[in-house]
Amino acid sequence: MSKKKRTIERNCVDCGKTIRSTVYEDGTYDGGHYFGEFTVPDEDSGGEYEKTGEWEGHDVVKWTGEELSYEYWECDNCYTSEEG
Repeated sequence: MSKKKRTIERNCVDCGKTIRSTVYEDGTYDGGHYFGEFTVPDEDSGGEYEKTGEWEGHDVVKWTGEELSYEYWECDNCYTSEEG
């Protein structure tokens, strides 16, 4: 029995190369290396950094505006060049 699959294209975060990955219905994939999602502040959203406290003499801040979400993918070349 063959697995249902779909092909997605993502860009390597390090070098920008297009990665083509096959994603199967069980969530496994072939092609590229996926490290999850991360968010960054959307500077155009009108937010600002608000101080929420201090820790060991440093300000702890929270972003009050919108955030942009990205997937972190690396191509095989970038992934293997950074290993051990």
